[in-house]
Amino acid sequence: MKEIISGISLLFLIQGVGGLINHLTNGGKSWFLVNYIDMFQGWEIAIDILLIVIGGAIGLFSMKKSSSSRNGK
Repeated sequence: MKEIISGISLLFLIQGVGGLINHLTNGGKSWFLVNYIDMFQGWEIAIDILLIVIGGAIGLFSMKKSSSSRNGK
C-alpha cells in the first residue's frame, strides 16, 4: 500500500513541478494534465502549485504512516 501512495505522490509532484516549469517558460501544450482541463485555463500556475503541495502532503503522510507502522503503533 505504501508503494501505491508513494507513486500517487510522485505523480502529483511530477505533474505540478513539470507543469509549473512548462507554464513559467511559456512552453506549449505538453503531457501535463492542467493543459487539457478547460476549467483550469487561466489558473495554470496556481493549480501547478496546488498539485505540488498535494503531492508533498501525500508523500509526508506516506512516510509518517510507514514510520508509525515500524514502531508497532
